[in-house]
Amino acid sequence: MNELIYVIEDDEGVQEVYESAFDGLYETRIFGSGKEFFDAFNERKPSLVIVDIMLPDMDGYTIITNIRARDERIPVIVVSAKTDEMSFVKGLNKGADDYMAKPFSVMELIARVKAGLRRARLFVKAHGDFEIDSSNYRIFYKKTDMQLTLKEFRLLEYLLSASGRTVSRDELFNEVWGENFMGETRALDMHIAEIRLKLSRCGAPNVIQTVRGVGYRIE
Repeated sequence: MNELIYVIEDDEGVQEVYESAFDGLYETRIFGSGKEFFDAFNERKPSLVIVDIMLPDMDGYTIITNIRARDERIPVIVVSAKTDEMSFVKGLNKGADDYMAKPFSVMELIARVKAGLRRARLFVKAHGDFEIDSSNYRIFYKKTDMQLTLKEFRLLEYLLSASGRTVSRDELFNEVWGENFMGETRALDMHIAEIRLKLSRCGAPNVIQTVRGVGYRIE
């Protein structure tokens, strides 16, 4: 499982420090603004986020608030030149998991990133060759990211957690779409078909069995 780190930092010199620090350790993407970050975040969630407070388009506190509105579990580390107690407390209150002052020690940074990722892995469960990363809404087959959408993730996660029993269509709709879902019932079949396609792309067997007239089952 490749750990993906997103860094929001507009200082080119500090960007180079991050690139050097994480080279060979993690997949890293660095963004100079909040907008660039959220464009990427909406496409693929990272394993951990590092954010500066003072940025050109939106401050780090706003970014943290928006991250937490989308995901409550992704580790967020603030690295900022604002070292007063009020800034530290505000960052934590907004939802940051850790706060580091600039200039920082590269060794300490790596240690804190490792600690954040270690805590996040507490939300990773294994089902045979599948790994479910509930922190980042990702499922891996033999370490390959299946690249699921949120609905696909929730469907496959629920089916895997219920391995060995048939899950009714109504149960899946209630769990994934909510009890008040009023849309087209074929939406479930279309999502299952897409999951099967992604299983195939990852080299996984078609583990989802259709139980006609009832629902779906994973052995």
